[in-house]
Formats: sequence, structure tokens, C-alpha cells
Amino acid sequence: LHSAPLSAGKKGVLHGMMTYLMQDKDGQISETHSISAGLDYPGVGPEHAYLKDENRVEYKAVTDDEVIDAFLILTRTEGIIPALESAHAIAHAIKISKKMKKTESIVVTLSGRGDKDIDIVKEYLSKQ
Repeated sequence: LHSAPLSAGKKGVLHGMMTYLMQDKDGQISETHSISAGLDYPGVGPEHAYLKDENRVEYKAVTDDEVIDAFLILTRTEGIIPALESAHAIAHAIKISKKMKKTESIVVTLSGRGDKDIDIVKEYLSKQ
């Protein structure tokens, strides 16, 4: 997980705020990578850090492969091209759905538009 400060990061200071960061053992900011440009950042806003510390939310991480799979599944089955940021949520929903009863439901909200990510997905798939 190269860009998941809430699940793999530690507390530190960046841009004058204490938050969860991707950093090395000396506290230096680590290089990040996410297939989604909107998630390719070493830190997270203070609201999310607070909600995590208060145990009000849980943050889950998924891999780029899982994101691409989720992107393709939603595109092929529903005709909806999700933004890669939203495809992260879809990937986790697919993962947890395998442990759910058929009578249970999951609600995933989508934001953005995936047509901006088509070239990224195409390039990623060409390397597979």
C-alpha cells in the first residue's frame, strides 16, 4: 500500500498539521503512488485523522489491481464508468460482499467521472 496514510501511515506533521502520514522511520515523507491521482498523497486531512482517532470510522485499503478489477466490473455490468477514486470503494464492497448473506445490502456512492481515467486504465492494462 503505497498511498494509504489512514491504514498504513503514522502520525506526523506535514504542512503545519498533525495527521497520519506515509513516512520513513526518521519521519521523512515517503514517496507515494496510487493509480488514482486524487488519492496519491502522503497525508490525510485533519477531519479524517480525528474521526479515525475517535473510532467513528474505519478506513480500508485496496490494491491498484483490485481497483482496476472493480472499475471493469462496474463498467461491464452496469455501464457506469466510475472514477478511480470511487472504484476504491467498489473494490472494498466486492471484497466484503463475499462474506455477507444474500439478504444483506451494501450502498456505495460514486463521485466524479471515470471517463477522465480511461487512459490510465488502458495504460495499466497494457502492462499486465
